[in-house]
Amino acid sequence: MFPNKKVQTLIGTRIQVEMKGDKNTLEGKLESVDDNLNLHLVDTFEIADGVKSRSLGSVVLRGNNIILLCPVGEKNGR
Repeated sequence: MFPNKKVQTLIGTRIQVEMKGDKNTLEGKLESVDDNLNLHLVDTFEIADGVKSRSLGSVVLRGNNIILLCPVGEKNGR
């Protein structure tokens, strides 16, 4: 399976994304993805040192700046 097809199966779920040159991780609900792995996240927040540091709302991330992407398991009834 190609990476973009695998990521498309995650639409509607919460994911964490690590970006190039960024110390913090972003977490949000994956709204859409294209063939270049550009991501649109909603209800997004920044995680610094394991703690939610600020709310970002709706963001678009450019695919070539993404290092790591992983789904977030449902925790504590979220």
